[in-house]
Amino acid sequence: MPHQIALVVVPSSDNQIRMLRGILQYAAETSRIRIIKNAAIPYIPWKHLKEAKADGVIAYAETSEQIDFLKSLKIPFVNLTLHEPPAEDLAIVHSDNVEIGRRLADHLISLGLRNFAFVGHFDWYHNQLRREGFLARLRESGFDATSIEVAFESDTQGDVVFRRIDQEQLRSQLAELPQPCGVATCHDEFAYEVVECTKQLGISIPFGISVVGVNNYGLICDTTSPPLSSIAQNSERIGYLAAQLLDQLIQGEPTPSEPILVAPGPLIARRSSEFLALDDKEVASAIEFIRARYGQPITVADIVENSEVSRKTLENRFKSVVGHSIAHEIRLSRMRHAQHLLSSTSLSVIDVAIRSGFDSTSGFIRAFREYTGTTPADYRNA
Repeated sequence: MPHQIALVVVPSSDNQIRMLRGILQYAAETSRIRIIKNAAIPYIPWKHLKEAKADGVIAYAETSEQIDFLKSLKIPFVNLTLHEPPAEDLAIVHSDNVEIGRRLADHLISLGLRNFAFVGHFDWYHNQLRREGFLARLRESGFDATSIEVAFESDTQGDVVFRRIDQEQLRSQLAELPQPCGVATCHDEFAYEVVECTKQLGISIPFGISVVGVNNYGLICDTTSPPLSSIAQNSERIGYLAAQLLDQLIQGEPTPSEPILVAPGPLIARRSSEFLALDDKEVASAIEFIRARYGQPITVADIVENSEVSRKTLENRFKSVVGHSIAHEIRLSRMRHAQHLLSSTSLSVIDVAIRSGFDSTSGFIRAFREYTGTTPADYRNA
């Protein structure tokens, strides 16, 4: 008989819906768990959880009170949030938040920016980790960042939490940032607020402030003006591993001593960060050339031919400004695009290779493995 599983994950965002899909995928593939439903959507409200008669629970528990309630049920559970620091006796599956922060920094550094800020609500542990990764990556490149704490005017709890940002406080802090500035945020909701406050200040986006968020929540990113750049979490994988872990816990296996962390998905660049803040026009032109043609089999020689300086001069200036070689920038652009295609389309690996500028599938697979540590097929199925 399959284990009866209760889900306390409100499908209120792309991220949470994808987590649910991962859970359902594990259930379909293994037939080891069955999701309890008491309505059309596979969700059990907190107040009805005791009545569900579940063998285990996968929950989105943000508060210590919710975690204590889950413990009181005396059944295995897996938490999908890190709002609180992890305790040794808790099973948690979550994104690698430090890596998220590092990738936010990588993106903004790649724009040629030299001023940075990080916006978030730092009472939440996962936001602290994202800031930690962001600052660590900046320090490696010789930079620092202003930390901006988001305050809430209201915080209404319930099955769905509604939080209203204190825009006046955020606006006053953004007004003091040097320009141009790259602003990374912990969530797309905060990125939206940054964009709105920046526009109220009369500051151009992305030319005064470039903004990037986390979750790639389409309902937010696509309806913000300009559209938001954002890192996608590998949410299906998180859900899948949570279901697998709960299955193991129900069978009596021990709770992992640390959270299971999942590498984030690709960063989807949109107009909120489409800006090259480079003083070196030749380097800026080279990067623009790459970004416009990474789907073609371009080489360093093609970029030099488009430049007004020698190859050696351009190579030296590029590395000095960006921090890596021209060839590496071409590979990064191709790999980011390939990751996006693999995670968001059903294109074959051959088509992904061609659209990412590779002239052979074997060369693409080899390069992709070197960059990600896995094959394109495994990346798509993760």
